[in-house]
Amino acid sequence: MTASDAVSDHFDRVAARAGDRVAICEGDRPLSFRRLLEWSHAITRALAPLVGEPGVRVALMLPNSATFVATFYGALRVGAVVAPLNPRYRSQELEYYLRDLDPVALAVDPTAIPLALEVLSQLSRPPALLVASASGDISFVRQASAAHRAIFQPESAPLLQQYTSGSTGRPKAVVRTHAALLRELEALRRVFQTGESDRFLGAAPFSHVNGLVRTMMASMHVGATLYPVEEFHRRYVLDLITREGMTVFGGVPQMFNLLGQTPSRGPVDLSSLRVLFSSSAHLLLDDNRRFFARYGMFVRQLYGSTETGTISVASESNQQSLTSVGAPLPGVRVEVVDSNGAGVDPGQEGEITIASPFSATGYLDNPTATEKSFQGEFYRSGDLGTMDSKGHITIRGRRSLVINRGGFKVHPYEVEEAIARHPSVREVAVYGVPSAHGDDIVCCSIVASAECSAEDILLHCQGRIAGYKIPSRIEFRVSLPKTPTGKILRGSL
Repeated sequence: MTASDAVSDHFDRVAARAGDRVAICEGDRPLSFRRLLEWSHAITRALAPLVGEPGVRVALMLPNSATFVATFYGALRVGAVVAPLNPRYRSQELEYYLRDLDPVALAVDPTAIPLALEVLSQLSRPPALLVASASGDISFVRQASAAHRAIFQPESAPLLQQYTSGSTGRPKAVVRTHAALLRELEALRRVFQTGESDRFLGAAPFSHVNGLVRTMMASMHVGATLYPVEEFHRRYVLDLITREGMTVFGGVPQMFNLLGQTPSRGPVDLSSLRVLFSSSAHLLLDDNRRFFARYGMFVRQLYGSTETGTISVASESNQQSLTSVGAPLPGVRVEVVDSNGAGVDPGQEGEITIASPFSATGYLDNPTATEKSFQGEFYRSGDLGTMDSKGHITIRGRRSLVINRGGFKVHPYEVEEAIARHPSVREVAVYGVPSAHGDDIVCCSIVASAECSAEDILLHCQGRIAGYKIPSRIEFRVSLPKTPTGKILRGSL
């Protein structure tokens, strides 16, 4: 790995030039690039004796914070592959991922020490337990017990190991390299025209590709200031944007849905936001319109995946662009294909496939899944959509989620859009279950904001969508099961 293709080397150069400019503002504690660089080097020195060879994993179970950033770059510099884990994981989840990762070290917040020690006691090859606090202290609560497996990829040094959301099956491990991530960060810089004067709102989880790459890494890549948000509280976020003049906010649909429903209390001004995008799940049209009605701006749709990184983003934020996720980023090729893999005409629906310089090349230690999804240069996304003659992509749904109702194809997103327009519906998920006749029954689960009945929903749907698309089963729930980034866990409905 040379200086030209190492993300940590690029960070070192940017931080050295930035010096005493503020890198991270956490609450009322500004941290300069100079201090962040020193802190990350201290973590590198602490990890160096454990990382006997490049490619071993270091797991981070840390909230959005300066500690996360310092530990992330400190681990990269020593040649480790970083595996961010959701800090909300409990014992069963943490044990699963640690067994799969076999990391040499696990970095946690001090509050997570009891949980981590409990899980590590169950492992035959436990990692060292590293605690890095906001004060800059670094200590090992427990040492590693044995040598740990390393990842080797001949084309470029591996940087990041993450997992697919697992919303429809067992999570698959995705490894991306320094070279791939640097290319994506450069493409994001050009598309969003970001620089050192920008102020990034770090509200999306750093444990997920959206918050990690498009916010945390993107801000450090250009020497901007990052404002980490450990827990998303809508009034706090609105106040922070207003008070600090945030310029870049990449979030998930649930955030914009909540913000759009927040009653006004005191002055709120989001006009400083020049880059505002939603990713990781489908942002409903009415949620976007509600956000616009309250704050005077639409949210741009960004399309990406754990496997490929960023694929496309809407170039404009206006009424006409709400249904599109835009055109592919420079260097990214998208083809829409039929069930046989042949390209379809512009405007015709098919599966979206992606060839990208930012992409992984397969799933780690999973040749069956790799063969199914990675074919030649292209990754088969499983997303159904269209691409117009100008290259603009519109997502229609998931191939695996399409409901077969008496031979007719039903896209859950379309039905959800219709039901969500009912004034008493806060959230809705549409899915299919097998019927006794070999096709599917259209079902929906609803979280209501006011009194509502199944009859109300049926009457609301009539005249809006075809009869075969109207749900036959309607249930009301207190909440919908979701991943940390807001994707609905339809398999749990």
